[in-house]
Amino acid sequence: MLKLNEKIEELKGILDGLKKDLARVKKGKPPLKSADGKTKKNMNPEALERKIAQTTTKIEKMERDKETKEDLKTVALGTSKINYLDPRITVAWCKRQEVPIEKIFNKSLLAKFAWAMDVDPSFRF
Repeated sequence: MLKLNEKIEELKGILDGLKKDLARVKKGKPPLKSADGKTKKNMNPEALERKIAQTTTKIEKMERDKETKEDLKTVALGTSKINYLDPRITVAWCKRQEVPIEKIFNKSLLAKFAWAMDVDPSFRF
Protein backbone atom coordinates (compact mmCIF):
# COMPACT_ATOMS: atom_id res chain seq x y z
CA MET A 1 0.00 0.00 0.00
CA LEU A 2 2.88 2.37 0.75
CA LYS A 3 4.37 1.85 -2.71
CA LEU A 4 0.99 2.45 -4.30
CA ASN A 5 0.57 5.68 -2.31
CA GLU A 6 4.08 6.80 -3.30
CA LYS A 7 3.37 6.14 -6.98
CA ILE A 8 0.11 8.08 -6.79
CA GLU A 9 1.86 11.03 -5.13
CA GLU A 10 4.62 10.90 -7.75
CA LEU A 11 2.06 10.96 -10.56
CA LYS A 12 0.25 13.88 -8.91
CA GLY A 13 3.55 15.77 -8.82
CA ILE A 14 4.11 15.05 -12.50
CA LEU A 15 0.55 16.19 -13.24
CA ASP A 16 1.13 19.49 -11.41
CA GLY A 17 4.31 20.05 -13.41
CA LEU A 18 2.51 19.34 -16.68
CA LYS A 19 -0.26 21.78 -15.78
CA LYS A 20 2.31 24.50 -15.00
CA ASP A 21 4.09 23.79 -18.29
CA LEU A 22 0.77 23.97 -20.17
CA ALA A 23 -0.03 27.34 -18.59
CA ARG A 24 3.43 28.65 -19.53
CA VAL A 25 3.19 27.35 -23.10
CA LYS A 26 -0.24 28.95 -23.55
CA LYS A 27 1.29 32.27 -22.47
CA GLY A 28 4.07 31.80 -25.03
CA LYS A 29 6.87 31.06 -22.54
CA PRO A 30 9.08 27.94 -22.63
CA PRO A 31 8.37 25.16 -20.09
CA LEU A 32 10.20 25.13 -16.75
CA LYS A 33 13.41 23.13 -16.31
CA SER A 34 13.08 19.56 -15.07
CA ALA A 35 14.23 18.46 -11.61
CA ASP A 36 17.67 17.38 -12.86
CA GLY A 37 18.31 20.83 -14.34
CA LYS A 38 17.84 19.92 -18.00
CA THR A 39 15.54 22.00 -20.14
CA LYS A 40 12.39 20.28 -21.30
CA LYS A 41 11.73 20.19 -25.00
CA ASN A 42 9.18 22.68 -26.21
CA MET A 43 5.84 20.94 -26.58
CA ASN A 44 2.69 22.21 -28.19
CA PRO A 45 -0.41 22.67 -25.99
CA GLU A 46 -2.25 19.70 -27.59
CA ALA A 47 0.56 17.29 -26.68
CA LEU A 48 0.66 18.60 -23.12
CA GLU A 49 -3.13 18.25 -22.80
CA ARG A 50 -2.89 14.63 -24.02
CA LYS A 51 -0.16 13.92 -21.47
CA ILE A 52 -2.27 15.51 -18.72
CA ALA A 53 -5.26 13.35 -19.71
CA GLN A 54 -3.10 10.18 -19.75
CA THR A 55 -1.61 10.99 -16.35
CA THR A 56 -5.06 11.72 -14.91
CA THR A 57 -6.40 8.36 -16.11
CA LYS A 58 -3.34 6.62 -14.62
CA ILE A 59 -3.97 8.30 -11.26
CA GLU A 60 -7.67 7.34 -11.33
CA LYS A 61 -6.81 3.72 -12.19
CA MET A 62 -4.24 3.51 -9.40
CA GLU A 63 -6.72 4.96 -6.89
CA ARG A 64 -9.35 2.39 -7.97
CA ASP A 65 -6.74 -0.37 -7.61
CA LYS A 66 -5.87 0.96 -4.17
CA GLU A 67 -9.53 0.89 -3.09
CA THR A 68 -9.97 -2.63 -4.43
CA LYS A 69 -6.85 -3.82 -2.67
CA GLU A 70 -8.02 -2.23 0.57
CA ASP A 71 -11.49 -3.80 0.27
CA LEU A 72 -10.18 -7.28 -0.53
CA LYS A 73 -7.44 -7.22 2.10
CA THR A 74 -9.49 -9.26 4.56
CA VAL A 75 -10.96 -11.71 2.06
CA ALA A 76 -9.10 -14.93 1.34
CA LEU A 77 -10.44 -15.87 -2.09
CA GLY A 78 -8.18 -18.89 -2.51
CA THR A 79 -9.34 -20.60 0.68
CA SER A 80 -12.99 -20.85 -0.31
CA LYS A 81 -12.05 -21.91 -3.83
CA ILE A 82 -10.01 -24.82 -2.47
CA ASN A 83 -11.91 -25.88 0.64
CA TYR A 84 -15.58 -25.05 0.16
CA LEU A 85 -16.39 -25.20 -3.55
CA ASP A 86 -16.69 -28.51 -5.35
CA PRO A 87 -14.10 -28.31 -8.15
CA ARG A 88 -16.55 -30.01 -10.54
CA ILE A 89 -18.84 -26.97 -10.30
CA THR A 90 -15.96 -24.63 -11.14
CA VAL A 91 -14.75 -26.80 -14.04
CA ALA A 92 -18.28 -27.11 -15.48
CA TRP A 93 -18.76 -23.34 -15.26
CA CYS A 94 -15.41 -22.74 -16.98
CA LYS A 95 -16.37 -25.11 -19.80
CA ARG A 96 -19.81 -23.48 -20.21
CA GLN A 97 -18.40 -19.95 -20.25
CA GLU A 98 -15.31 -20.95 -22.29
CA VAL A 99 -12.94 -19.63 -19.62
CA PRO A 100 -9.54 -21.37 -19.49
CA ILE A 101 -9.35 -23.45 -16.32
CA GLU A 102 -5.76 -22.22 -15.85
CA LYS A 103 -7.18 -18.76 -15.09
CA ILE A 104 -9.05 -20.18 -12.09
CA PHE A 105 -6.81 -22.96 -10.78
CA ASN A 106 -3.02 -22.72 -10.52
CA LYS A 107 -0.76 -25.61 -11.54
CA SER A 108 -0.81 -27.38 -8.17
CA LEU A 109 -4.62 -27.16 -7.93
CA LEU A 110 -4.93 -28.54 -11.45
CA ALA A 111 -2.89 -31.54 -10.33
CA LYS A 112 -4.87 -31.87 -7.09
CA PHE A 113 -8.24 -31.68 -8.84
CA ALA A 114 -7.34 -33.75 -11.93
CA TRP A 115 -10.28 -36.03 -11.12
CA ALA A 116 -12.71 -33.13 -11.63
CA MET A 117 -11.45 -32.11 -15.09
CA ASP A 118 -13.54 -34.72 -16.94
CA VAL A 119 -16.88 -33.30 -15.80
CA ASP A 120 -19.58 -32.51 -18.37
CA PRO A 121 -20.27 -28.76 -18.96
CA SER A 122 -23.91 -29.29 -17.98
CA PHE A 123 -22.95 -30.64 -14.53
CA ARG A 124 -25.32 -29.60 -11.73
CA PHE A 125 -24.56 -30.29 -8.06
